[in-house]
Amino acid sequence: MAVDINRVYQKVLALANKEQRGYITPQEFNLFADKAQLEIFNNYFHGVKMAERKPKNQMDYADELEMIEEKLHPFHVDETVTTDSASLTLPTNMHKIINITRSGNQITQINKSEIAYTENSPLTKATLTRSTFVREDSGLITLYPAPTSLLPEEFEVSYYKRPSVPSWGYVVINEKALHNSNTSTNFELHGSEEENLVYKILMLAGLTIKQPDVQQGAAAGIQMNKQEQNS
Repeated sequence: MAVDINRVYQKVLALANKEQRGYITPQEFNLFADKAQLEIFNNYFHGVKMAERKPKNQMDYADELEMIEEKLHPFHVDETVTTDSASLTLPTNMHKIINITRSGNQITQINKSEIAYTENSPLTKATLTRSTFVREDSGLITLYPAPTSLLPEEFEVSYYKRPSVPSWGYVVINEKALHNSNTSTNFELHGSEEENLVYKILMLAGLTIKQPDVQQGAAAGIQMNKQEQNS
């Protein structure tokens, strides 16, 4: 379940303007919202790495790794990409590769500095059943060996996509911005992240409205959420 952007915006306004500290414009909020969502999303991958080092809880609903994977699941995409050359264009909304398969065989990623050595040895040279790829700088990968068929070859690309950019849409009536759900884009994060989004946006807003106490209160809220989750 996604997080309603209007609920987050109203909470942020209420907390930031509790003592007439300052007003956060919709434009500012949308910038903060995008940054806050990306920070939380990127922390999932760090959380997976840390959770894998801990003992697994026998109850799936209480297992940290299971919970993070549940939050990442909506961003998991399996896409078929075709090419008839050594270059394969990666999906434009891709954030992190999970794996790439060729005829059911997983392709191994090789560093650009290593490929010359692996390709020059008969023992490590890539084959159709033991393929490799190198990441390039412009959303491309180079495949080894390159497709040899006259027809385009299909590759299965599994990846995590980037979250859509959140946007609080509005119309101006009597010089006041009112929420417009038809032009809004909700957060794509799990519903449990609503409070984290509010606090992270407040921290960013505190810089803009020059109110350190807003930042401090938001930081305390984030810390309290972490303690509750880890207890």
